[in-house]
Amino acid sequence: MSRPIPERLQWFLDRINQRVYRNDDGCDCEPCKKVLENGIVLIDRHQAQYCYDIECDFTAEGTPLRYFDTKGEVEEFVKGLTEAQ
Repeated sequence: MSRPIPERLQWFLDRINQRVYRNDDGCDCEPCKKVLENGIVLIDRHQAQYCYDIECDFTAEGTPLRYFDTKGEVEEFVKGLTEAQ
């Protein structure tokens, strides 16, 4: 019997072949800078799973990381984090 897919993982899977955006996690390497600026297109299930895993890992370690459909949603998320501090 298979386990149900977590809601957030399903969010990523539903966006395969679409561009998603994320907030800054503090890394300033070139690939991270490019993803922050341009977003990333989830090309397949493996990449969707990877982004889900990274989001979970960073958040569990205390660095809020979240992917969104638009840059505007990212800005609202960051604004909320800033206001909460």
